[in-house]
Amino acid sequence: MKGRTLDEIIQNELRTPEDQELYLKIAIEDYTETGDEIQLFLAIRQVVQAGIGFTALAKNTGLSRESLYKTLSGRGNPKLKTIQLILSELGYSFTAVRKSA
Repeated sequence: MKGRTLDEIIQNELRTPEDQELYLKIAIEDYTETGDEIQLFLAIRQVVQAGIGFTALAKNTGLSRESLYKTLSGRGNPKLKTIQLILSELGYSFTAVRKSA
């Protein structure tokens, strides 16, 4: 019996838009606490793969698939504008929420 990869396990857990949204919320909370951009980008990548896929994302954003793969691999150095564009295509907005005192 062949074992599943971590990517396959995560993809299986991100079948619904609600699961994808919760996954992104947790990734953003983790980023806020740790500052680990790589983990945030990898989470966004997982949501792209589970959702619209890189081909559709590239077509809709005007960015190349290669550029998107690099951006969301943890090896790139994307601008905030690029991340905002990707999140927008996934149906999310970039918002600021005041911390509770």
